[in-house]
Amino acid sequence: MSLLFAYGSNLAASEIRAWCPEARFAGVARLAHHRLALNRRSIRWGGGAADIVPAAGEEVWGALYEVPDGALDGLDAKEGQGWAYRRVDVEVEREGRRIRAAAYEVIDKEPEEVPATREYVALLVQAARERGLPDHYVRRLLAWLGP
Repeated sequence: MSLLFAYGSNLAASEIRAWCPEARFAGVARLAHHRLALNRRSIRWGGGAADIVPAAGEEVWGALYEVPDGALDGLDAKEGQGWAYRRVDVEVEREGRRIRAAAYEVIDKEPEEVPATREYVALLVQAARERGLPDHYVRRLLAWLGP
């Protein structure tokens, strides 16, 4: 069994169920000293897709999933493991405890952030609310929609 920290579209129950049905939601977690960025141009979403980048004093909230060994193949395919995203080990905090988990990180980051589509932001906001992420974080996601 391994742990996966999901912060983008995989935060949504519908996405994780479609691509990794064996994953079980294990709670909310926080990745310290990172920020959420739109560093990848997604063909699927037609705009920017989320990435995690180091940033002192910032944080990324997401879902922690328990995943049986070998069950990430579907997500690897979705995320373009090895050419679009790579799996990296991160240390997240859950209920005051530090835990090691895998997360997907963009390999070749765009030189400037790519605006997200309304559809993508709506999915992230819905998923953040569904998973119980903090209100201040949901408001940050909503800011991607612009004025």
